[in-house]
Amino acid sequence: MLNLNNVAPAEYDNTPLELIPDGTVVRGIVKLSGGDIELPEFGAGNYFKSSQSTSAKWLPLEMTIVGGPFDKRKVWHNVFVDGDKLSERGIPVAKEIGLRMLKSMVDSAFNLSSKDESPQAQQARSLNGVSDLNGMSVCFSIGVEKGTNGYADKNKIKYVLTAESKGFIAGGNAAAVQSAQAMPQAQVAATPQQPTVHNASATVTPSWAQ
Repeated sequence: MLNLNNVAPAEYDNTPLELIPDGTVVRGIVKLSGGDIELPEFGAGNYFKSSQSTSAKWLPLEMTIVGGPFDKRKVWHNVFVDGDKLSERGIPVAKEIGLRMLKSMVDSAFNLSSKDESPQAQQARSLNGVSDLNGMSVCFSIGVEKGTNGYADKNKIKYVLTAESKGFIAGGNAAAVQSAQAMPQAQVAATPQQPTVHNASATVTPSWAQ
C-alpha cells in the first residue's frame, strides 16, 4: 500500500513573468515541441499539426533562450508550411514564408550569411528533415503577439537573424544578449505573462496561412 498522506504539498512560485520586450535579440536552442502528422517532404516523424477547417499546417517550436537576463526563458512559435492562399507561383504563401524561415534558422545556427552560396553553406542547408533542427542554436528577435479569445499576450519569434543581420549573436557568444531600440509595442510587452498559459490548441492561423 502506498500512503501519500504525509507527503508535503508542492510549493509553486505563482509570480507572473513579464513578457520579454519586443525587439530583444537572443540566441536559443530549438526543440520540436510535438505534432501529430508527418509531412514526408520535411522528413520522417510526426512533427506537424494541421487545421481541421483549412489547409494550414505548421511546425510547433519551443525555443529555450541561452545567456543574458532571459536565460532559460522559453518562447513558443509555429512555422506555417501550408495554407489555402497561393502565390503567383502557385505555391502556398505559408509554405514560401515557412521555408525561408527554416533556411534562416539553419544559416543562423551555422553563423552563415543568407547570401553565402559556398559548398559548405549548401551542405549545411541540406537536411535529412526538420528533425535536424532539434538542438540547433539560433539567433532571433523576439516579438509580442496579442492574445485572442481570452488568452494573454505572448512572446513569439519576430524574425531570425543570420550572420549579416544587424545585432546578430554568433554561436558561442550567447551571453551577449542585446536589446533593440524601444519599439511601439514595448508598452504591451510590460503585460504580465504566465508561461504555463501556453496552449498549443490556442493556435491562431494567420490570414496568409489559411
